This record gives sequence, C-alpha cells and structure tokens, in this order.
Amino acid sequence: MSVAAKTGDSTPGRILDAALKLFNEQGAARVTTADIADAASMAEGNLHYHFRKKEHLIEALFARFQAEELRAAEQTILNPADPAAYTAYTQGWFELMWNFRCFYRDATILFIQAPQLRPHFAKTQIRARAAVARVLTLAVEHRLMRASPAQIERLVTNVWIVSSYWMDFCTANNGPKPLSRKDLAWGFGQIAALYEPYMITS
Repeated sequence: MSVAAKTGDSTPGRILDAALKLFNEQGAARVTTADIADAASMAEGNLHYHFRKKEHLIEALFARFQAEELRAAEQTILNPADPAAYTAYTQGWFELMWNFRCFYRDATILFIQAPQLRPHFAKTQIRARAAVARVLTLAVEHRLMRASPAQIERLVTNVWIVSSYWMDFCTANNGPKPLSRKDLAWGFGQIAALYEPYMITS
C-alpha cells in the first residue's frame, strides 16, 4: 500500500478514514462499500477504482492499524525511572484500541472477509508482545516492579487476553448500546489491576 493510502489527505486515505469510522461505530459486518462511498462523499464506482473489493479495503486499513500498533508498542520510554511514563505507555495502547476498535471487537468477522490477514495479524501481535515485555523488564530494572522473566511473560499474556476481549465483555453486558469512553476507562482499569500485584509502592 502506498504512503498516501495511510493518510486522510488523498482519495484512498479519505476512503479508509470513512471505512474506519463506520467499522468502529457500526461493526464491520454491517457496513457495505456503498455505505463507505456515501460517507466519503463519492460514487461507489470511484471507491472500487481504488479498492476493487471490500477485502482490499480491509487489507489497507489493517496495514494502517499494524503500523500504529507497532508504533505504540515499540515507542521509547524517555524517563524509565518515572512510574507515570509506564501509565502513559499503557494509555497510549488504549487510545490505539479505541481508534481501531473494529480490529479488536470484530477480528473474527474481519478475518473471514480477509482471511489472508490472519498470519500477518499473528506476526504483529508476537512482535508487539515482545515490545511490551521489554518495557516491563525496564520497569523491573528501575525497581518499579518486582517480577521474574517467567512472571513477565505470563503477565503480558494475561494483559493481551484482557486487552483483546474486554470490548466483547462490555458488548455482551451492555447490549446494543455502542461502546463509550466510559467503557474505555473501565477496560483500562482492568489492565491496571493486572499490574498491581507486581508494583513496588515503597
């Protein structure tokens, strides 16, 4: 995918912006290319000139998500002795989840529509989890956490499980009501609770 398709200042970018907004708000399964074209203020034929199938659009949107996820995971902790730096790091992850929530909430549906993404998704998740483990190891080195390498590995796995499925939990309990920023704050609290047993407070 070209760089232009990663941003909103081109026709492909405008299409992807519209698709992401609709996928996030309505769910990927319910959104058609006609809906996306309408949201992007263009004829559906123009959309298909850039993305022949919905599958191709999902692939391009995934490339955007993949780049943002790795950027969030592999960012540098500028002040590793400051506990607030790790809170900000985790909050950055949750902003990513909110901005691309369709890839967390609707992953199964998206993989059915674009099955070739599944191995790429798995590869990205492995790389991102390794980056998070390195950040937690940094916190241990600066005496902000107490955890062995095996404990860090288990913690990262549990964080990933909760991060991946807290939206499903909220949706199951909230019914048809859309997810809100209040739900996002709740999900962040569940992740914070996983870290608490390992934190050094004095």
